[in-house]
Amino acid sequence: MIKKAYPIILSLALFWGITILLSGCDTGIETSPNPGILRITLESDPADTSILIVKDTFTVAEDDHFLVTIFQGKAYKDSSYALLYVNQKSYKEEQIVYNVISRENDEYTKYTIFESHLPPQHYTKIRFGITTSSLQLGNFSIPVQAPENASLYVDLSRNFTISDNKMTEIQVQLSPFKSVQRYRDTYHFIPQVEITDVIYH
Repeated sequence: MIKKAYPIILSLALFWGITILLSGCDTGIETSPNPGILRITLESDPADTSILIVKDTFTVAEDDHFLVTIFQGKAYKDSSYALLYVNQKSYKEEQIVYNVISRENDEYTKYTIFESHLPPQHYTKIRFGITTSSLQLGNFSIPVQAPENASLYVDLSRNFTISDNKMTEIQVQLSPFKSVQRYRDTYHFIPQVEITDVIYH
């Protein structure tokens, strides 16, 4: 019995000896970094509150609507990109409509249009689609459309970093009424959009 048990005892001793030895060694293999989070917010320019329609000047009021559709967000590192989603639980691209002249406490509403996990690295720009079809001011509904052959996407160049387990917030500002320009008997939507700040949380 003792002779039969000896090989088993020896094998167990070697196994635990190697395990203890490896646990105290640096293997040189680093763990993969955890993703960070990119949040993109959209808010209208607080100074852009009126528009001239024919000969009348309209100032934004509580019940007015300027519905803008945001879609297909991407974060770029040079020519490579990662898709952006509406929130951290979403895994499909969506088109979301926002009233960009909605007001709360006399200020334009601030929306989170994208919030996605991204690999930690440096990025160089963001892109997203933006369209609209009408502007409702009081009792007036004004058809608004993109110019013929115009791109439906905006490209905003800005260097930013996504860090392991950290959030990067990019604040985007739209000038809603400056984006509407009369062309003959129609109104064109030419988005006036810019990045106003990048905040690292």
